[in-house]
Amino acid sequence: MIAQLNKKFNVILRSITIFLGCCISAVPFAQEENADVETVKPEAFNQVKFITEDKFMLSGKYSAGNSDKSGVLLLHDCDHDSSSYDKLTEQLSNYGLHAFSLDLRGYGGSVSEQYSHANIKLNSKDILTYQTEFVLLTSFWQSDILAAYNYLRTRVAKNRDVAVVSAGCSSAQAIFLAEKMRINSFVMITPVLNYMEKEHYKNLIDIPVYFLGSVHHANTYQTTKELFEWNGDERSTLRTFKGIRQSHSLINGKRYLANDIALWLNDILAK
Repeated sequence: MIAQLNKKFNVILRSITIFLGCCISAVPFAQEENADVETVKPEAFNQVKFITEDKFMLSGKYSAGNSDKSGVLLLHDCDHDSSSYDKLTEQLSNYGLHAFSLDLRGYGGSVSEQYSHANIKLNSKDILTYQTEFVLLTSFWQSDILAAYNYLRTRVAKNRDVAVVSAGCSSAQAIFLAEKMRINSFVMITPVLNYMEKEHYKNLIDIPVYFLGSVHHANTYQTTKELFEWNGDERSTLRTFKGIRQSHSLINGKRYLANDIALWLNDILAK
Protein backbone atom coordinates (compact mmCIF):
# COMPACT_ATOMS: atom_id res chain seq x y z
CA MET A 1 0.00 0.00 0.00
CA ILE A 2 2.80 2.43 0.92
CA ALA A 3 4.68 1.55 -2.27
CA GLN A 4 1.58 2.31 -4.35
CA LEU A 5 1.10 5.66 -2.63
CA ASN A 6 4.77 6.52 -3.19
CA LYS A 7 4.44 5.62 -6.85
CA LYS A 8 1.38 7.86 -7.26
CA PHE A 9 3.15 10.66 -5.41
CA ASN A 10 6.19 10.39 -7.71
CA VAL A 11 3.98 10.55 -10.82
CA ILE A 12 2.22 13.67 -9.55
CA LEU A 13 5.53 15.27 -8.53
CA ARG A 14 7.03 14.45 -11.89
CA SER A 15 4.06 16.04 -13.66
CA ILE A 16 4.38 19.25 -11.67
CA THR A 17 8.15 19.39 -12.23
CA ILE A 18 7.81 18.97 -15.98
CA PHE A 19 5.14 21.65 -16.14
CA LEU A 20 7.12 24.16 -14.09
CA GLY A 21 10.63 23.38 -15.21
CA CYS A 22 10.69 22.48 -18.87
CA CYS A 23 10.69 24.80 -21.76
CA ILE A 24 6.90 24.70 -22.11
CA SER A 25 5.74 28.21 -22.83
CA ALA A 26 3.51 30.25 -20.55
CA VAL A 27 0.75 29.52 -23.04
CA PRO A 28 1.27 25.74 -23.20
CA PHE A 29 -0.62 25.18 -26.41
CA ALA A 30 1.21 27.75 -28.54
CA GLN A 31 3.32 26.92 -31.57
CA GLU A 32 6.74 25.54 -30.59
CA GLU A 33 9.78 27.45 -31.81
CA ASN A 34 13.20 26.14 -32.76
CA ALA A 35 14.75 29.20 -34.35
CA ASP A 36 18.24 28.71 -32.92
CA VAL A 37 18.91 25.36 -34.59
CA GLU A 38 21.16 25.48 -37.63
CA THR A 39 20.28 23.23 -40.54
CA VAL A 40 22.60 20.31 -41.24
CA LYS A 41 22.43 18.41 -44.52
CA PRO A 42 19.97 15.49 -44.02
CA GLU A 43 22.14 13.11 -46.04
CA ALA A 44 24.62 13.14 -43.14
CA PHE A 45 22.22 10.91 -41.18
CA ASN A 46 20.33 7.69 -41.73
CA GLN A 47 16.67 7.70 -40.67
CA VAL A 48 16.09 4.66 -38.47
CA LYS A 49 12.79 3.07 -37.49
CA PHE A 50 12.20 0.10 -35.20
CA ILE A 51 9.28 -1.52 -33.37
CA THR A 52 8.98 -1.54 -29.58
CA GLU A 53 7.56 -4.36 -27.46
CA ASP A 54 4.12 -2.71 -27.48
CA LYS A 55 4.22 -2.56 -31.30
CA PHE A 56 4.90 1.17 -31.55
CA MET A 57 7.28 2.42 -34.24
CA LEU A 58 10.09 4.63 -32.93
CA SER A 59 12.17 6.84 -35.18
CA GLY A 60 15.56 8.46 -34.93
CA LYS A 61 18.65 9.58 -36.79
CA TYR A 62 21.76 7.42 -36.83
CA SER A 63 25.20 8.49 -37.97
CA ALA A 64 27.62 5.59 -38.29
CA GLY A 65 31.03 6.00 -36.71
CA ASN A 66 34.36 4.22 -37.06
CA SER A 67 34.52 0.54 -36.12
CA ASP A 68 36.85 1.24 -33.19
CA LYS A 69 34.82 4.13 -31.78
CA SER A 70 32.18 4.36 -29.06
CA GLY A 71 28.58 5.57 -29.34
CA VAL A 72 26.46 8.47 -28.13
CA LEU A 73 22.71 8.34 -27.50
CA LEU A 74 21.06 11.77 -27.70
CA LEU A 75 17.77 12.54 -25.94
CA HIS A 76 16.00 15.81 -26.78
CA ASP A 77 13.95 17.92 -24.37
CA CYS A 78 10.16 18.19 -24.11
CA ASP A 79 9.79 21.02 -26.62
CA HIS A 80 11.88 19.75 -29.55
CA ASP A 81 12.74 16.58 -31.48
CA SER A 82 15.87 14.84 -32.73
CA SER A 83 16.54 17.53 -35.37
CA SER A 84 17.62 19.92 -32.60
CA TYR A 85 20.73 17.75 -32.20
CA ASP A 86 21.72 17.82 -35.89
CA LYS A 87 24.62 20.21 -35.34
CA LEU A 88 25.97 18.22 -32.37
CA THR A 89 25.53 14.94 -34.25
CA GLU A 90 27.58 16.34 -37.12
CA GLN A 91 30.39 17.24 -34.71
CA LEU A 92 30.28 13.78 -33.11
CA SER A 93 30.57 12.29 -36.59
CA ASN A 94 33.66 14.41 -37.23
CA TYR A 95 35.35 12.54 -34.37
CA GLY A 96 34.26 9.18 -35.76
CA LEU A 97 31.76 8.51 -32.96
CA HIS A 98 28.53 6.60 -33.56
CA ALA A 99 25.59 8.90 -32.83
CA PHE A 100 21.91 8.03 -32.47
CA SER A 101 19.45 10.85 -31.86
CA LEU A 102 16.08 9.42 -30.83
CA ASP A 103 12.70 10.99 -31.43
CA LEU A 104 11.00 10.37 -28.10
CA ARG A 105 7.53 8.86 -28.35
CA GLY A 106 5.11 11.59 -29.34
CA TYR A 107 7.74 13.75 -31.11
CA GLY A 108 9.28 14.04 -34.57
CA GLY A 109 9.02 10.78 -36.47
CA SER A 110 7.86 8.84 -33.38
CA VAL A 111 4.22 9.87 -33.56
CA SER A 112 0.90 8.20 -34.19
CA GLU A 113 -2.74 9.19 -33.81
CA GLN A 114 -2.63 7.85 -30.25
CA TYR A 115 0.81 9.20 -29.27
CA SER A 116 1.42 12.80 -30.31
CA HIS A 117 2.61 15.68 -28.15
CA ALA A 118 1.30 18.14 -30.72
CA ASN A 119 -2.18 16.60 -30.51
CA ILE A 120 -2.07 16.66 -26.71
CA LYS A 121 -1.37 20.40 -26.79
CA LEU A 122 -4.01 21.00 -29.45
CA ASN A 123 -6.78 18.99 -27.78
CA SER A 124 -6.21 19.82 -24.11
CA LYS A 125 -8.81 22.21 -22.77
CA ASP A 126 -6.87 23.14 -19.64
CA ILE A 127 -3.52 22.70 -17.88
CA LEU A 128 -4.61 19.72 -15.78
CA THR A 129 -5.75 17.78 -18.84
CA TYR A 130 -2.49 18.57 -20.60
CA GLN A 131 -0.42 17.43 -17.62
CA THR A 132 -2.36 14.18 -17.27
CA GLU A 133 -2.03 13.28 -20.93
CA PHE A 134 1.62 14.27 -21.01
CA VAL A 135 2.46 12.04 -18.02
CA LEU A 136 0.75 9.13 -19.76
CA LEU A 137 2.84 9.77 -22.87
CA THR A 138 6.13 9.94 -20.98
CA SER A 139 5.36 6.73 -19.06
CA PHE A 140 6.54 4.84 -22.18
CA TRP A 141 9.85 6.64 -22.43
CA GLN A 142 11.93 4.43 -20.15
CA SER A 143 11.27 1.29 -22.19
CA ASP A 144 11.54 3.22 -25.48
CA ILE A 145 14.93 4.64 -24.54
CA LEU A 146 16.17 1.23 -23.44
CA ALA A 147 15.19 -0.07 -26.90
CA ALA A 148 17.10 2.83 -28.50
CA TYR A 149 20.14 2.08 -26.34
CA ASN A 150 20.03 -1.57 -27.42
CA TYR A 151 19.81 -0.49 -31.07
CA LEU A 152 22.91 1.69 -30.71
CA ARG A 153 24.68 -1.02 -28.74
CA THR A 154 24.41 -3.37 -31.75
CA ARG A 155 26.24 -0.75 -33.87
CA VAL A 156 29.11 -0.29 -31.43
CA ALA A 157 31.90 -2.81 -30.82
CA LYS A 158 31.53 -4.84 -27.62
CA ASN A 159 34.71 -3.39 -26.16
CA ARG A 160 33.54 0.19 -26.68
CA ASP A 161 31.17 2.28 -24.55
CA VAL A 162 28.03 4.39 -24.83
CA ALA A 163 27.49 7.92 -23.49
CA VAL A 164 24.18 9.74 -23.15
CA VAL A 165 23.39 13.38 -23.95
CA SER A 166 20.21 14.76 -22.38
CA ALA A 167 18.49 18.13 -22.24
CA GLY A 168 15.85 19.47 -19.88
CA CYS A 169 13.23 16.86 -18.98
CA SER A 170 15.10 13.97 -20.66
CA SER A 171 17.83 14.13 -18.01
CA ALA A 172 15.69 11.94 -15.77
CA GLN A 173 15.49 9.39 -18.58
CA ALA A 174 19.28 9.30 -18.84
CA ILE A 175 19.45 8.54 -15.11
CA PHE A 176 16.84 5.78 -15.36
CA LEU A 177 18.77 4.21 -18.23
CA ALA A 178 22.01 4.29 -16.22
CA GLU A 179 20.27 2.37 -13.44
CA LYS A 180 19.75 -0.51 -15.88
CA MET A 181 22.73 -0.36 -18.24
CA ARG A 182 26.40 0.55 -18.04
CA ILE A 183 26.77 4.14 -19.24
CA ASN A 184 30.22 5.61 -19.76
CA SER A 185 29.37 9.30 -19.27
CA PHE A 186 26.64 11.93 -19.40
CA VAL A 187 26.16 15.33 -20.94
CA MET A 188 23.39 17.12 -19.03
CA ILE A 189 22.13 20.38 -20.50
CA THR A 190 20.04 22.47 -18.05
CA PRO A 191 18.61 19.33 -16.39
CA VAL A 192 15.02 19.39 -15.13
CA LEU A 193 14.76 16.96 -12.20
CA ASN A 194 12.50 16.62 -9.19
CA TYR A 195 13.72 15.62 -5.72
CA MET A 196 13.35 11.86 -6.25
CA GLU A 197 15.08 11.96 -9.63
CA LYS A 198 18.05 13.78 -8.10
CA GLU A 199 18.21 11.08 -5.43
CA HIS A 200 18.29 8.44 -8.17
CA TYR A 201 21.23 10.29 -9.71
CA LYS A 202 23.07 10.38 -6.39
CA ASN A 203 22.68 6.61 -6.06
CA LEU A 204 24.48 5.97 -9.36
CA ILE A 205 28.16 5.14 -9.42
CA ASP A 206 30.27 8.19 -10.22
CA ILE A 207 30.80 8.70 -13.94
CA PRO A 208 32.12 11.79 -15.75
CA VAL A 209 29.43 14.37 -16.52
CA TYR A 210 29.58 17.50 -18.65
CA PHE A 211 27.08 19.94 -17.12
CA LEU A 212 25.74 23.02 -18.89
CA GLY A 213 23.70 25.63 -17.05
CA SER A 214 22.26 29.14 -17.39
CA VAL A 215 22.80 31.31 -14.31
CA HIS A 216 19.52 33.17 -14.57
CA HIS A 217 17.36 30.09 -15.10
CA ALA A 218 17.17 29.50 -11.36
CA ASN A 219 15.55 26.05 -11.23
CA THR A 220 17.88 24.21 -13.59
CA TYR A 221 20.94 26.20 -12.47
CA GLN A 222 20.54 25.09 -8.86
CA THR A 223 20.05 21.50 -9.99
CA THR A 224 23.15 21.68 -12.18
CA LYS A 225 25.28 23.00 -9.33
CA GLU A 226 23.92 20.43 -6.88
CA LEU A 227 24.63 17.48 -9.15
CA PHE A 228 28.07 18.74 -10.10
CA GLU A 229 29.08 19.22 -6.48
CA TRP A 230 27.80 15.73 -5.63
CA ASN A 231 29.63 14.08 -8.53
CA GLY A 232 32.97 12.61 -7.48
CA ASP A 233 34.57 11.97 -10.88
CA GLU A 234 37.50 14.32 -11.46
CA ARG A 235 36.82 14.36 -15.21
CA SER A 236 33.43 16.05 -14.70
CA THR A 237 33.06 19.65 -15.72
CA LEU A 238 30.56 22.46 -15.22
CA ARG A 239 30.04 25.32 -17.66
CA THR A 240 27.65 28.12 -16.85
CA PHE A 241 26.48 31.05 -18.92
CA LYS A 242 24.73 34.32 -18.24
CA GLY A 243 21.10 34.49 -19.29
CA ILE A 244 18.13 32.14 -19.26
CA ARG A 245 18.73 29.97 -22.34
CA GLN A 246 17.81 26.32 -21.78
CA SER A 247 18.61 22.98 -23.36
CA HIS A 248 18.77 23.20 -27.18
CA SER A 249 18.45 26.97 -27.20
CA LEU A 250 21.66 27.09 -25.16
CA ILE A 251 23.85 24.71 -27.18
CA ASN A 252 22.60 25.86 -30.58
CA GLY A 253 22.81 29.51 -29.64
CA LYS A 254 26.56 29.31 -29.09
CA ARG A 255 28.37 28.02 -32.15
CA TYR A 256 31.37 26.55 -30.35
CA LEU A 257 29.44 24.46 -27.80
CA ALA A 258 28.58 21.57 -30.13
CA ASN A 259 32.26 21.06 -30.93
CA ASP A 260 33.27 21.45 -27.27
CA ILE A 261 30.77 18.77 -26.21
CA ALA A 262 31.87 16.43 -29.00
CA LEU A 263 35.54 16.95 -28.13
CA TRP A 264 34.89 16.22 -24.45
CA LEU A 265 32.92 13.07 -25.27
CA ASN A 266 35.57 11.86 -27.69
CA ASP A 267 38.22 12.28 -25.00
CA ILE A 268 36.18 10.56 -22.27
CA LEU A 269 35.06 7.67 -24.49
CA ALA A 270 38.61 7.05 -25.68
CA LYS A 271 39.77 6.12 -22.15
